[in-house]
Amino acid sequence: MTNDTIQSLLLSFEDNYHLPLLQEVNKTYITATPESLLNAVRHTEQAITALEHLQTSVARLVERDGSTITAEEAWRVANDLEELSCSLQYITAELAELAIDIAEKYAASEIE
Repeated sequence: MTNDTIQSLLLSFEDNYHLPLLQEVNKTYITATPESLLNAVRHTEQAITALEHLQTSVARLVERDGSTITAEEAWRVANDLEELSCSLQYITAELAELAIDIAEKYAASEIE
């Protein structure tokens, strides 16, 4: 039961935060506007906050009395959470690079 609940939480995070964030990042690459960048940054901040809450919830579920999660399942969940965390870190770095590119593009257009 505990593992099913955790898997549902992970899938919910993917559907509600991670996948929409990836779409926003793609949109930012395509449009390369300050507005799209700010929108992607907002989505990133929301995803980071949601991931922090998810990690706390998962920890509580695993540590709760009556938890039925096995050591292998706990390891898999920890790995999934680590992958999501790494993805958000990568996205943050990508957006920082993209911000520089957009700033340079707009600075160059101001000079012309």
